[in-house]
Amino acid sequence: MNKFFYALFFLALFSSCSSDSNDENVNDPILGIWNLFSVDGTEVTDCEKQSTITFSSNRTTSSETFQDLGGTCISITGENTWENKGDDLYNFNNIESKIEFSDENKTFRIVSGNTVYKKQ
Repeated sequence: MNKFFYALFFLALFSSCSSDSNDENVNDPILGIWNLFSVDGTEVTDCEKQSTITFSSNRTTSSETFQDLGGTCISITGENTWENKGDDLYNFNNIESKIEFSDENKTFRIVSGNTVYKKQ
């Protein structure tokens, strides 16, 4: 159940408004499609692994979060904005988060919540 609340939190984090284009972001390592891998050090279920976040160069995201509820895999979609604040700090829908990249920028971890995503 704890993973469910993390999934909802990160859906809310990655859901909401849109923003104007910004060419500075074209080389940002966060750009691309990412799959949820683990939350709080525990690998997520096969259902939850279908969860994706797409970071676009115009500073928008689109996300689809999957959650297993009583044996049924359901999805929730959302849109949001993002901004690279520098020093590994990103702003997602006006919430600042520290991000750590690894594996040649093919993995990132949101430090709060210890949530890991892997690039497709």
